[in-house]
Amino acid sequence: MHRGSHQPIIIFFLMTYFLSWVIWLPMAFSGKSSELLRILGTFGPTLAGLLLTAWMSGISGLRSLGHQVLRWRLSWRWYAVALVLPPVLVLAAVWLAIWTGMSNPTFNDPGQLYLVVPAFLYVLFTSVLGEEIGWRGFALPRLQAHFGALLGSIMLGVLWAFWHGPLFLMADNFHATIPFALFLIQSVALAVVMTWLFNSTGKSLLIVHLFHAACNTAIGVLPVLPMDTGGDLRALWIAVLLLLVVTGWIIVHCDPHSLTGPRGNPSLSSAERQH
Repeated sequence: MHRGSHQPIIIFFLMTYFLSWVIWLPMAFSGKSSELLRILGTFGPTLAGLLLTAWMSGISGLRSLGHQVLRWRLSWRWYAVALVLPPVLVLAAVWLAIWTGMSNPTFNDPGQLYLVVPAFLYVLFTSVLGEEIGWRGFALPRLQAHFGALLGSIMLGVLWAFWHGPLFLMADNFHATIPFALFLIQSVALAVVMTWLFNSTGKSLLIVHLFHAACNTAIGVLPVLPMDTGGDLRALWIAVLLLLVVTGWIIVHCDPHSLTGPRGNPSLSSAERQH
């Protein structure tokens, strides 16, 4: 491996942090936040990924990313995992938290359940779309090539978590209400799960977009965050622990070099794993 082979990855993370933090840090230190600017900062990873892809691979590289975003011909099971697993884990966490003594969680009006769909679409297009083309579309394949799927995912998860740093300094942002250590653990665990989804579906960026949006929507709609639980972090901790169980299952059962297929059988093709 020649020394320059890491340069695109390093440049990507430097660009991503710069593009986002140049918008977020002034808000964090001034105490004056703007939802529009927060959303613009969220698009740092995708913008960095697109710019570097265009620079390195031109139109063909951008077209390849576009095909990955639109890769929808997958087994229904992957859509079920991406869209159903997050709310199931969060619902289980809320139930366990209540069972173990959490009191007075603030549930949304069940009669407004239909609002979950617009909430999901809002998260998808104003947050997730700004991240995943960069994280999973540009960075993950290169990290995997150098370090393998498991270690590459852990590295990406750590850098993904720290990228959110300025949001923890904004008093009116929910990140400021949760421990960074908990968020770091969650980010690493999610990164492993998303690599599993990405690799198992032939590098479908659509499926990781849907999973990421489903995670954010479930946490936003159900009473897990401190502002909905009277400051009780129990439900959030349990949700992360349940996520770690899923992550552990993937690590134990899948080949560590690809996080797909059974251990000892890495030759199973991604196309075969989709069905």
